Amino acid sequence: MSTSAKSILANIPSIASLDELYSIAYGLGNNTIRVYERLAEEMETFQNAETALVFKNLADQETAQIKSICEHADSAGAKVDSKIGDIWLERDLRGDLAREIAENPYLLTPYRAIRLAVINKERVFEILSTIAARQGGGVIHRHAETLARDLLSKIAELRLLRRRASRSEIKTAIDEAGLDTAPVDMDNFNRVVQTIHAIIRTMIFVIRDTWASEMTRETEQTLQELLKDFHDFPDAVVANEDRAALEARARQNNDDLFSTLKALLRELESAVDLFLGYAENTPSEEVIHAAQIK
Repeated sequence: MSTSAKSILANIPSIASLDELYSIAYGLGNNTIRVYERLAEEMETFQNAETALVFKNLADQETAQIKSICEHADSAGAKVDSKIGDIWLERDLRGDLAREIAENPYLLTPYRAIRLAVINKERVFEILSTIAARQGGGVIHRHAETLARDLLSKIAELRLLRRRASRSEIKTAIDEAGLDTAPVDMDNFNRVVQTIHAIIRTMIFVIRDTWASEMTRETEQTLQELLKDFHDFPDAVVANEDRAALEARARQNNDDLFSTLKALLRELESAVDLFLGYAENTPSEEVIHAAQIK
């Protein structure tokens, strides 16, 4: 059965109590767990152990979120009825794209599994935020809005995992620089940023030196803008040995301009992932703000 996003949102029932709201949130999560568990079993049948493990982890994460929903419900004095989940069937996998992904087990990879989870979370967010909007204020509106807002951080985490899965077979220079520990103060953060800038700037210089004759004006302008974006430490360069290794990396399996630009893009994605991780894990509000800007 293929269900469009429009019909799902149109069929959201009228919410008359916090009991109903939290039961719907619980039901959506519970159905999602069932789907992930089913897909994990299918992956094991197809001897796709890596993707099976991803679905098991996704099911565990959803279980933890259901526990959080139940705790919120208890605090609000609401009762959760698990049977209400039956009205949603498997609507946690709604839309043609999600169903196409889930119904082709031969093609499922860790990336596509996480992509499926992102689609699911975004659709659940739409449902809860639509419920909030239709209430027009009041206690149900506030609780639905809180539940929807809580999902935003989960969506961000899944998007981060999705990006990492998309390049899991290729380690970038930033990945290998040992920068995973979140900085605890701005001095430490600035040292990390200087390292990242050195890697990015050196790679841009390598690209411009090697492929200058093949670059269009637009490509040259884009690289120049990137250098401006990484202007905080304009003199930051990697040491001679490291620079030689970085130049070799830039040329390894990148024997044309397009491939080398893709390698630069992977480095930029690594930088984004790193800064997002810092923003989520550092105890310093100052570092959180700086990482979010970066």
